[in-house]
Amino acid sequence: MRTLVIALMSLGALAAMPAQADVLTSSGSATAGTTSSFGPTTGATYVTDSASVYGADGNSAFASAWGNDHGTYRASAYGNGTFDSTATFHRTLSVINNNAAATQYTLNFFIYYGGLSIGNYNQLAGSGSAGYDLSIKKNTSSTLFASSALLDSSGNVTASNALNGATGGSDSNSAWYYWNGTNVSLDLGILGVGESMNIDFDLVTTASGSYVAQSYACNGDNGYGGYGPDVIAPMTVVEDGYGGYGGYGGTCYRTAYIDAGLGDPGGIDANTLPPTNATFGITATAANVVPLPGTLALLSLGLAGLGVGRVRRPR
Repeated sequence: MRTLVIALMSLGALAAMPAQADVLTSSGSATAGTTSSFGPTTGATYVTDSASVYGADGNSAFASAWGNDHGTYRASAYGNGTFDSTATFHRTLSVINNNAAATQYTLNFFIYYGGLSIGNYNQLAGSGSAGYDLSIKKNTSSTLFASSALLDSSGNVTASNALNGATGGSDSNSAWYYWNGTNVSLDLGILGVGESMNIDFDLVTTASGSYVAQSYACNGDNGYGGYGPDVIAPMTVVEDGYGGYGGYGGTCYRTAYIDAGLGDPGGIDANTLPPTNATFGITATAANVVPLPGTLALLSLGLAGLGVGRVRRPR
């Protein structure tokens, strides 16, 4: 009977973790009068890069993307006034079946919290939008997962496969759309011995605006007050306090802002593990295990022995 149990246990012991290799890439651009681009920046453990533009007319743009091989990542796009920003994080995970039998693979990963927002607190003329597009594909063509959302300055949201807790709204000054963290598990199918597949993870965030930038003088209303006089007994000594700072000169601008971001905002480096359950990883299990003829014979003998034992047991 002990031999039978060992044989049965061995049927499920064929799975092993797959051999896998990562390629991480970050890229993007920011445009506000002029264009600043970054990437593609490529690495195997950790990548990060960004770009920013600050125009003299009150417009600005910023984009950044980063990620590591533990499974943490982020892409952010932001700007003020009239601008365009795009940030992309890409990951290719290669999986090779080095087991001695066909193996079933599953991809487990975490989609981080994030949000899209537009603020126009000075009620200036213009419009804009913020969005994200997340897709996971197998061998470049087979889509395993896709989710996207686009928020416009009127508060309208166009979403596909909305993430957990996704909610939006708007008022006279702003519009927003946020979501909670979402755990996802995807069936990658079966690989035969020596077979391989590539999993492509692409996250793109975008923000663009076409708003008036209203100028005004930056002069401060009041400087900092001076120190009061010192009083020293028994004589009264009046010492001059420091004079106040003058206001800043030049021209400032009022305009609308737009922000889009998905991913962990902490910029976790290559040596830091992600939060619990956030790891981007592959699990493997034996696929459709068929007992070998010798195992079947052993199983038959064991079952027959159990039957004989039952017949011979005294009542």
